[in-house]
Amino acid sequence: MNVVQANRPVLLERAAALASEDAAFAQFFRAAVLATDSEDLSRQVPARFEAILRQSYGHLQDYDGAGSRISLTPPAQAGDPLVLDIVSPDMPFIVDSALAALRAAGGTVRLFAHPVLRQANGQALSVLHIHSDPVSDVPALVAEIETTMGEVAKAVQDWQPMLERLRRKIEALGKLKTGQIDESLRFLDWLAEHNFTFLGMREYRIAGDVLVPVAGSGLGILTDPDVKVLRSGPTFVESTPQHAAFIASGEPLLVTKANVRARVHRRQHMDYVGIKIYDSAEMAVGELRIVGLFTAQALATPHTDVPIIRRKIAEVMRKSGVDPIGHDGRALLSALDSYPRDELFQIGVEQLFEFATAIAGLYDRPRVRVLPRIDRFDNFVSVLVYVPRDRYDGAARERITAYLADVYDGRVSAFYPHFPEGELVRVHAIIGRVAGKTPQPSRGELEARVDALTSNFGDLLMATAADPAAISDYRMAFSAAYQSRNTAETAHDDIAVLRALGDSGRVAIRLRDRVGGDGALGLKFYHREHAIPLSDRVPMIEAFGFRVIDERTYTINPRDGVTRYLHDMVLATADGSFFDLSVNGRAVEEGLLAVWDGLAESDQLNTLVSRTALGWTDTALLRALSRYLRQIGISYSQRYIAQVLVNQPIAAEGLVALFNALHDPAEQDRAVKADAARAQIGAALEAMTSLDEDTIVRRFLNLMEAAVRTNAFQRDGAGQRRPALAIKFDSGKVDGMVAPRPFREISVYSPRVEGIHMRFGAIARGGLRWSDRPEDFRTEVLGLVKAQQVKNAVIVPVGAKGGFVPKRLVAGMPREAFQAEGVASYKIFIGALLDITDNLVAGAVTPPQDVVRRDGDDPYLVVAADKGTATFSDTANGIAIERNYWLGDAFASGGSAGYDHKKMGITARGGWEAVKRHFREMDRDIQTEPFTVAGVGDMSGDVFGNGMLLSPQTRLVAAFDHRDIFIDPTPDAATSLAERQRLFALPRSSWQDYDTALISRGGGVFSRSLKAIPLSPEMQTLLGLTAKTATPAEVMTAILGADVDLLWFGGIGTYIRSGLESNAEVGDRANDGIRITGSQVRAKVIGEGANLGVTQRGRVEYALKGGRINTDAIDNSAGVNSSDLEVNIKIAVAPLLADGTLDIAARNAFLVTMTDEVAALCLRNNYLQSLAISLAERAGLGELPDHRELIESLQARGLLDRAVEFLPSETVLDARAATGKGLVRPELAVILAYAKLVLYADLLDGHDMDDAYLAGELYRYFPDSLHQTYPQAVAQHRLKREVIATVLANAIINRGGPAFVSELTAATSASPGEVALAYAATRDAYGLTALNAAIDSLDTMVDGDVQLGLYAEVMALLRQESLWFLRNAEVTQGLDGLVARHGAGVAALRQMIASTLPASLAEGVAAMAQSLVDKGVPEALAERIAELPVLGYASDIVLVSERAGVPVADGAEAFFGVFETFRLWPVIAQSRALLLHDRFDRMALDRALANLMRAQRDLTADVLRAEGEMVTGKLVDWKQRNAAGIARTSAAVAELTQGALTVSRLTVAAGLMADLAQE
Repeated sequence: MNVVQANRPVLLERAAALASEDAAFAQFFRAAVLATDSEDLSRQVPARFEAILRQSYGHLQDYDGAGSRISLTPPAQAGDPLVLDIVSPDMPFIVDSALAALRAAGGTVRLFAHPVLRQANGQALSVLHIHSDPVSDVPALVAEIETTMGEVAKAVQDWQPMLERLRRKIEALGKLKTGQIDESLRFLDWLAEHNFTFLGMREYRIAGDVLVPVAGSGLGILTDPDVKVLRSGPTFVESTPQHAAFIASGEPLLVTKANVRARVHRRQHMDYVGIKIYDSAEMAVGELRIVGLFTAQALATPHTDVPIIRRKIAEVMRKSGVDPIGHDGRALLSALDSYPRDELFQIGVEQLFEFATAIAGLYDRPRVRVLPRIDRFDNFVSVLVYVPRDRYDGAARERITAYLADVYDGRVSAFYPHFPEGELVRVHAIIGRVAGKTPQPSRGELEARVDALTSNFGDLLMATAADPAAISDYRMAFSAAYQSRNTAETAHDDIAVLRALGDSGRVAIRLRDRVGGDGALGLKFYHREHAIPLSDRVPMIEAFGFRVIDERTYTINPRDGVTRYLHDMVLATADGSFFDLSVNGRAVEEGLLAVWDGLAESDQLNTLVSRTALGWTDTALLRALSRYLRQIGISYSQRYIAQVLVNQPIAAEGLVALFNALHDPAEQDRAVKADAARAQIGAALEAMTSLDEDTIVRRFLNLMEAAVRTNAFQRDGAGQRRPALAIKFDSGKVDGMVAPRPFREISVYSPRVEGIHMRFGAIARGGLRWSDRPEDFRTEVLGLVKAQQVKNAVIVPVGAKGGFVPKRLVAGMPREAFQAEGVASYKIFIGALLDITDNLVAGAVTPPQDVVRRDGDDPYLVVAADKGTATFSDTANGIAIERNYWLGDAFASGGSAGYDHKKMGITARGGWEAVKRHFREMDRDIQTEPFTVAGVGDMSGDVFGNGMLLSPQTRLVAAFDHRDIFIDPTPDAATSLAERQRLFALPRSSWQDYDTALISRGGGVFSRSLKAIPLSPEMQTLLGLTAKTATPAEVMTAILGADVDLLWFGGIGTYIRSGLESNAEVGDRANDGIRITGSQVRAKVIGEGANLGVTQRGRVEYALKGGRINTDAIDNSAGVNSSDLEVNIKIAVAPLLADGTLDIAARNAFLVTMTDEVAALCLRNNYLQSLAISLAERAGLGELPDHRELIESLQARGLLDRAVEFLPSETVLDARAATGKGLVRPELAVILAYAKLVLYADLLDGHDMDDAYLAGELYRYFPDSLHQTYPQAVAQHRLKREVIATVLANAIINRGGPAFVSELTAATSASPGEVALAYAATRDAYGLTALNAAIDSLDTMVDGDVQLGLYAEVMALLRQESLWFLRNAEVTQGLDGLVARHGAGVAALRQMIASTLPASLAEGVAAMAQSLVDKGVPEALAERIAELPVLGYASDIVLVSERAGVPVADGAEAFFGVFETFRLWPVIAQSRALLLHDRFDRMALDRALANLMRAQRDLTADVLRAEGEMVTGKLVDWKQRNAAGIARTSAAVAELTQGALTVSRLTVAAGLMADLAQE
């Protein structure tokens, strides 16, 4: 059922129910309901409506049958209606007449019902039931309705008598013999044929020159003798002089308008028909006066069918002489046909001819015409005004009618606009006259004035235009509202602005002085096609320090059909100060335009533009610095910082002046102006009373001084500024910056994008992150760059990282638009970085254009896409190539002409090396044995997707990303692997694309948007949950804490923290709801393929409870390694491109051929780094003192912040040592990286690494294909020293351990460079590279601990012999000969072991070898490892042999003869096995061993100097000569080394041996 009809059935049912109780009321009730509009009924409460109708029914019952009874019920309460009941006999006209009377008294109808009830006597009674809005004058309303109802009754009652009287008059007139009577009779017959509503009649007789009413002759409303319908001046009369003229004329009829409005039927002036009354002599003796209204039928009848009118039309056509079917005839007929009907009755033929002819001429040439007709009774003037349509509107009509009322000394009684087809508008104005003779201005005068009044603005514009043709399109463009408030001169100015805008979508802005009381400033916005919302304009205007007082919007519609909008605003300064338009006006206009165009942002800093000499570019500089301050952690809000600078305009101007003095390349007196600016700032600071304001200004001053470069003064070919402002800072000089402090950082700011790029050295690289953290992206990037530093320990450059935030992304953007905006922001960011970076041209550093360099040469900038695809790198490289940047497409690694991380899977593969090691050292091979995995990520991602494809034994039981949760409680390895491979191969996928039919029982894929996830028994078991349902957050938390073998992080976010840190400290609010602590993780291994999956403190907590984990920087460093190799390979072959040896296609093809080699090099680094951590972990307490010393030394040098890296304090380390624990893997990873980075820097600072022997290290870095194919390209590499330093630093720390260098430098006072030389000598002399490779080949073949033990044996030899070389050889004098001699000695000794060793030594070697064989070590390798302790003496033997001038074989025989004499083998073995926790005890032990071995060498030299041909004889001679001393020393050494060996015992033994050697 229709809602608006809902009440009618209810009320009708109620009426039916009432029939048995009160049939009469029920009948009335039903009739009233049926007579009421449905919509009105729908607003009534049924019970309330029934009560009101009962009241009306009561009025009906009280009606006595005479006249009309009016009853009013006032509102009972606010909101209720005024209820009227009008009971009367049913008759015509009562409804429209009564409602018109109500409206005339100020009422408004809410509800109306008109039930008509037939009484028992057959009489029909009408009940007008009306609900009206309340009126102020109720008695007046009642009187008006009573009068109206009375007149209705009279008119209806006398209708038949009036008609009969008319017919009698027609009959009488028909007997006349006058020739004019026929048309009049036809007219009167026409009236009687329902073309006239007769309201009143009265007869008049001539008495002298006047007409007097015939008593008792009145009918209808004229029954009342006091009713008069004519007025002469202010007085209503029965006759006027014009009546006398009419009587004297030959016209039998008079058709005109009465001066009284009808109350019956329609409230308008009544029509008046006067019929002459003739006597028998056909002389006029009186008048029958008829008043009423032409009916709708009459008004709809064509003019040519209406008697009298048709005659006039025919007369006009005859008089015109035109052909009716010709153009002019048709125009004249059209003019007559459209002529107002009332006018045609009253106008004479001559005047009609004149007017119709004038109207006909307007169709071909629309223009102003004014056609006035003065009423024959001089009571009104009827004026037809024609104006062109484009010049007419309501305001024009008001002006015209007001003018006519004024010129005719009258009032506007009525007006009737008419809009015929074509270009004309007609206004029929009735000007009522009151008294006096009607003025008669000429038509020319009237038309000239109306033409001026309707002259559209366009006419005036054309008349005043310097070039009318240029503005012709705007002739009719301006709205009436605009025209009413603006001059033509103003319009010309506005047209000029709009024309200058052209077809662009930009805005134009004009600031102007105003004259008026509502504001002294005006601001205009000009725009095409759509209006600018006030909410878009007001905030930006207020930001410039103004208040908006008023605003008007004008539409301007030129002929092109495109609407222009002009927003005219009235302004005042916010602080009431005077604004000098001549001084600051242009700057404010430019600033507002910059904000609108997106070149500047809208905030309070813009107030400085209106109050100081600063422009919008200056405030943009201050804004950029304030944003940077927020990023580095200043506690004040942006709003407060802006307020301070506005409050301190002198300081703000001084800051900008200082920046300009320091960085404007056009500045001549740089130092002088900088000092002046500093003085200005200093004076402002002195005057400040607020400590906060002082602090903020000083922080800005500090940034000015710390800034070393900017692109603020660069301009493109069109003179435009760069899209973003870049400022490079010397981070070490920036106050308030949290540690760690980068070497340099570049802050990039624009309204479209903000970003940061941080470097920890001159040669640095790292990816660029598309950040979604606008408030603290620097914090995010700093966290990443810390990890990058660790990663970059394996590559040439040190750590760098960048991040950018696109600022115009909005929720709900289409994906393509979102991506496009991100790419555009990325391009701006990249361009800004390159703007201030030096270039290399022909090997020479070329500074960037228009940049003042306050640092030194800085040409190395290398980036990559941190979160993206090769497309991002290609984009960056395209910019670099376009700018001729020397690195070309080596600028951003990972592009399409490079090594795509995702395609190679290199990051995941590198992380997998660490994961495999974890399990291998748990004696599990995850490539052949099943293992369970839970993870974060999905198969579309690089790290997660690639990682989950690396083992056929992977059982992925649970995972989630930002969209979905995946659960597969008991997966089939082969089936699930195949499905993961399918998803990974898709261009775009999510977990929702996983074929759920392949998921094991109880699993599924669930959207994170669900309110709850049902938990199957299998899911409950897997996740450790007992409830039947869980929220997505609870499920994800359970996944993180699931009891699985591996927890693999491949997605963005931080999910594990320490129990000692809060979620707020983690800095990843998106995952606060699901994050767990390290102690809650039940996975055996964590693999961090993605960055920051676990906080460092969370890692440590997890590791301390036995979990196996490194750090993200260790696990996912392969991607960085790959990128660095790509960059350096491209740098190597760049000269080949330049000289034409290779073209770009050939180079790219060559790069592709090395993909597998590059991957192998990267994975090798991952393998070795995780091995180094394992070896350091295995050493445990044994190396803890060295680790502590390393940390302390780095801290002392200012190279390490213990708190920043979350390394344990000395107290914590003491507590750990007491429980047998040292540093855990995540901590070892940190110091491993720092050891490499510091060693790298130290090597570069020195010259030891320039030894020609180390040049070979260069080739270890690059793929074999490169240096075999283009050896010179590698040998002449631009970063040769850096590459060698990188290779050495990695090799030394990986093989020697984190404290290797610090320990050796402390023991010998050697430089890091000398340690590097000693390392290389040891490695190559002893063939350790091949030996380590042999141990590598045992992966999964022997127990993990056994394999680590083998590595440890090699590491021990490396440390021992490197220390030996530092103490006993001149490593700085060239390694070639040193390595050759000692290498030969080692080889010789190895050949002699089986035959030369004393029995005790030989037995020890054999026993160790057998032990290793028993543990699964191949026999050959077992023997090589077992021989190491013996081979460790080779250096001493070579040295002794060289000094004695004997073959190594003789030296070895003598050496071991002395060894056997004193039984030193077990002594040295025990001493090397001592675990000492005190640093100085360890130094004492080292020194004692060194002294012991020195004594051993000295005694060996004594033997070689003894008598005898053979060494055997020499030994016998030596023993005989020194029998007593040998016996004494041997006994003492034996006694000292009985039982547990101590440092002091060893020291004494060494002393005794030394004493013997000196005897």
